Amino acid sequence: MRALRERRASLLPAGVTEVQGRFGVGDLVACVTSDGDEIARGLVSYDAREIARIKRKKTSEILEVLAIRTATK
Repeated sequence: MRALRERRASLLPAGVTEVQGRFGVGDLVACVTSDGDEIARGLVSYDAREIARIKRKKTSEILEVLAIRTATK
C-alpha cells in the first residue's frame, strides 16, 4: 500500500493477494485493501487469469510461471 500511495510505484505480483472479476491487458482496475478500501487505480499489463497465476510471486518468476501454465493448457 505504501509503494502505491507514497512512492506512486507499480504494484508488483508479490503484493497481489486476490483477483476478482474479468479484465484484459490495458484495462483499468482498482486496487483495494482486504477491508475493501480503494487505494489505487491503474492499467494492467496482464489479464485476470494471468494475474491469478502470478499473484504473490517474485517478478523474476513471472515468465516461468506463465510459460509452465501456458504449456499445460
